[in-house]
Amino acid sequence: MLPLHVDVSGKRILVFGGGEVAERKIRQILETSGEGRGGDVEVYSLDFTPWIKEKCKKKVIQCFRHDLWDQNLGELIKGAFLILVCTGDENLNGRIIKEAANSDALINYGDKGDVFISSVVNKGGFLISISTGGKGPAMARYMKGKISPLIGNKEEKMLLIQSNLRRYLKEEIKEEPRRREILNRVLNDPECWAALDAPVEVAEKIIFKLVGDKYA
Repeated sequence: MLPLHVDVSGKRILVFGGGEVAERKIRQILETSGEGRGGDVEVYSLDFTPWIKEKCKKKVIQCFRHDLWDQNLGELIKGAFLILVCTGDENLNGRIIKEAANSDALINYGDKGDVFISSVVNKGGFLISISTGGKGPAMARYMKGKISPLIGNKEEKMLLIQSNLRRYLKEEIKEEPRRREILNRVLNDPECWAALDAPVEVAEKIIFKLVGDKYA
């Protein structure tokens, strides 16, 4: 499996099923992409969870109340970028998978699809995906709880300063290996991390000075 972060803004995402599984996956899409960049999410089902209904009412997603056995799935799937198969009917899921296989869309459905939706830590500017390749979703969620507390205020500040420093070094130093060396030394310098006790604007000035004094 190749982990990728994909920008789904403007992409058509079909969700078949409106229960808890569908809700969990839609939440992940919206939480990682933002409600304005979560793609065009269309949910097809006879019933929807209260949360899905709320998002539909707010026009964050679209809901279509259909009996999927009566639908022309081939026509419905045309133009989809991603298909999430989440109904509780295994026979219906099999039918959807069969139709989806004839399209260019990516398919998410256990180990029969070609896309896994990871547990994600989205905190402090970091987006960290955790997947077990479908073998243990509960374990992925458990590891999310372990990793999330590791990202604190200092890490968030350092990410912002690293971004600004990287931009500055691109203007001042032509050699990419040298820029990379400086950025790595900042990350491993206790003085730089100690500076992060101050507000971020002050910490950035201190770290930039340290770079000039120690690494330039």
